[in-house]
This record gives sequence, structure tokens and C-alpha cells, in this order.
Amino acid sequence: MTKPVRRHNNEAAGIGRTASDGRLREEARSWERLVTNSAPAAAIDRAPLPREPRNIGDITPAPPQVLSTLPYDRSEHFSVWKARISSLSDVGLPDGKSLAEGFEVEYMNCNMAEVVFNSGYFGTQTFKCLPRRLRRPAINHWFLFHMRSGEAWFETGERRIHARPGAIFLISLDDDFRGRIRDYDGQLLILPREAFAAAVGDGLDRLSNILLSGSLIELLCDYLRDLETRVVRMSPDELGVAGRATVEMIATCVRPSLDRLEQTGASLESALSRRARIHIQKHLHELDLTPEHLANQLGISRSKLYRAFEDVGGVTGYIQRQRLHAAHAELASNTDKQVQEIAYRYGFNFASDFARAFRREFGYSPREARNRQRR
Repeated sequence: MTKPVRRHNNEAAGIGRTASDGRLREEARSWERLVTNSAPAAAIDRAPLPREPRNIGDITPAPPQVLSTLPYDRSEHFSVWKARISSLSDVGLPDGKSLAEGFEVEYMNCNMAEVVFNSGYFGTQTFKCLPRRLRRPAINHWFLFHMRSGEAWFETGERRIHARPGAIFLISLDDDFRGRIRDYDGQLLILPREAFAAAVGDGLDRLSNILLSGSLIELLCDYLRDLETRVVRMSPDELGVAGRATVEMIATCVRPSLDRLEQTGASLESALSRRARIHIQKHLHELDLTPEHLANQLGISRSKLYRAFEDVGGVTGYIQRQRLHAAHAELASNTDKQVQEIAYRYGFNFASDFARAFRREFGYSPREARNRQRR
């Protein structure tokens, strides 16, 4: 497998190294495999990581180059990386690590028109989505992680993953996500949303923060590994063609995962709907039976709860209808209680509100319902 060479020495890095760099030198040895006879290291230009934010709108095909924080003074490493990634994500140092210790990022970067292909080492750090006020339409991208070593943890809504070597997963940069990586070595692709619109629509959003698996996903991993060995010899025109082919390959290989997710999602939503309806029926008399309270009791998000009741006009309407039908049954079977007492028992503070809702549901008033039973 061909990857950019990491030259952890004074000449290549442009900075002094000390005995405390043993960990970095150990990591460097794993990168000595990055060169094969067919793809000499000299074929890849090396440069300090630019300090300015990445222009994610620029996807003009360009030959790969190795970008690194190592040419800078140790105390600047992280600030350079933070500035570079600031157009995509907000990053932070892990607890207990100081700027003075240095921060290593070194990776091959290659623009392929439809995708941006990165592969290399990214030091331990935290990630979180940019604040909404800083997100522009241009942030409409995904990260595709394909791990060789290290670990990653991400959270998006109710989804949480812990990824290990060999894992492949997507993160939507428009999601409210947060996470961290530890000694991440692998591929990191930047995928523009518009490149996938025709192939999978919003399918990648539904796959965000899920560990992908299956035979076609294994094929995709093999394809990405092979692509990395070949981009160093491609012309800009060939990179553009390969970028478009990569979009098609990703879209084709994730479709079965998307189909499985939709099938599983339908089953889960059906089970969720049953759970929610049982809970509602048991707690019709409780004044705090609201969508927010119900979501908390079931341990789900409000958006997921709302989706489960879309086919019956919404969860709020469903709760009210169930209360009205229970009140109707009580009016018909019990002539001792006052209408206002029954109304209050089923969540209505005022008899007038109850009477209006009752008439809309049944076409007659609560008193008429009681009188009909008496006949």
C-alpha cells in the first residue's frame, strides 16, 4: 500500500527533535511502508500545512502532496491545524495536553474534483460541529473515515459509535456532532453533498455515524486502498475521472447498507409506535402527558417520536383523541360524575375547552353523549 512518506528527521521536519520524540519515531517506522517500487516518494511533493482555512469550494483536480505540521515550532502545531480545519469542523486538544507538547498531523492531500482524498496520521483531538451561525451552504459535506489504526468515538443525536482499526463510517458536517480520535492513522475523504445527489439523494445523511459493513463495504475499502497507491501517478484529467468514479463506487457500495437501515428503521418505528401507544393508554389521566414528557420516558428524541405518529396526524392529536374517547366511554357508563370532573380527569382545565374538542371529535356535546346513554 502506497502512502506518503513520513520523514521524522531534522532535515525533513525542519525542526529539532528530542529524546521525548520516541513515540513519533515509532510511528514513523510504520510509515516506512508508505513507498513501493512503483510509486517513489519523490513523486509526492511535501509542504508545511497551510495556516489559512481550507477552501472547501476548491476541488480543482491537483496532484497529491504531503502536508504536515512538523515544519513549525512545536507550540504552533495545533494552532496551524485548528486554523486549517476551521472551515469544516471545530477541533480541540484532549484534556491534559498542552500546546507546548506539539501536535502532529501529516497526511497526503489530493483533490479529485468530486472528492478530496486525504490519507495519513492525525493526532489525538476532539471534534465538534461548527456553530450554526458559522455554517454556510458550502459546509454541505460529509467526512468518510476509513481507519488503519487508532480509535474514534462520535455522537450524533441518539447514535454513538466506537470505531477501531478497519472501521469505515460517515459523519455529516451539517449534523450536530461531537467526537474524538486517538492516534488516528487512515483515510479521510471529504465528500460534497451535490456530488451524491443523483446517486443516493439524502441517503448518506441517514447513514451518518453508523459503522458500515457488508461485502460491498469490504469492496469499497479495497478500492480506497488501491486508489491511494495510484493517485500519485495520475494526471489532473485522470484525477477528475477517478474522482467521479469514486463517487459512483461509494454510492453503489453504501446502497445495501441504506436498504438495510430503512428496513430496520421501519421495524424499529413500528415497535416504537406500539411502546408509545401503550404508555399513552396507561397514563391518559396524567396532566404532564406531553410529547416532551413522553419522549423522555421512552428515552428517544422528540423528532423520532413525531415521526412515529406522522401517519395518525401527530402525537399531540393522538393523545387528545385517546383522552376524548376515554372520556366518552366514562360519560356513557357513569352518570354520577360531573362533566367538568371528567374533563379535568382527562387533561382539560376548562369544561368549555373539553366541550369544543368533544364536539369536533364526535359531532355532539358531552351532555348529549350522556343523555343518549340514558335513553
